[in-house]
Formats: sequence, structure tokens, C-alpha cells
Amino acid sequence: MSQSVAETQEQLIALLPRFRRFARTLARNPDDADDLVQLALERALTRLDQWQPGTRLDSWMYGILKNAWIDEVRARQRRDRVHAPEELGEHVADTASEAHLDRLSIEAALARLPEE
Repeated sequence: MSQSVAETQEQLIALLPRFRRFARTLARNPDDADDLVQLALERALTRLDQWQPGTRLDSWMYGILKNAWIDEVRARQRRDRVHAPEELGEHVADTASEAHLDRLSIEAALARLPEE
């Protein structure tokens, strides 16, 4: 029995509260969970031809949600390795400008010294 895209979309909408609960257990953050559900729905709708009618739509969708979360966790780990935490950059400055300021203050101090 062939299902239309509209019927499948209606089923997805009916399952949204369950998907949000599952995403909240994964992400432990309501905002991240909402983003995760949105991402999973986008993936599901763009790959709707991969879903086999007659199989459980919710199981297929839970797999997409779980894989989207795994992708997000991996991406966060990569970002943490590439970008230093913000606190490590507190005392970073342009050493060339500091050296220039030091040179100017030394020249000013030398100018104030008497000739002898």
C-alpha cells in the first residue's frame, strides 16, 4: 500500500511530541533538543524516498534523531579541539604593539634625562 507524502508528513507531525521528548533525553537542553528535532525532520523530509512504507515511521525517525545527535556531539568535540576555550585568550595581545609602546616610553624617558 503506497502512502502519499502528505500522509507521511501528517504522521510525522503527530509524532513530534515523542520526538521532542526523545531529543531532550539525548541533548539534556531544550534549545538543543528543538534544534535536533528540526534537523532530523529536515533530513527525514529530504530523504523520504529512503523510508520503506509498511515499516514503522517512528523507528526510522528515531534512528535519524539518534544519528543527528551523534553527528552534533562529534562536531562539538572537533570544535573544542580546534578552538581554544575563551578563557585561554584573555591575556593574548599583539606583542608588536606592546613593543612599540615600550619603545616610545623609553624614548620619552631618555628625552627627560639631562645631557650629562
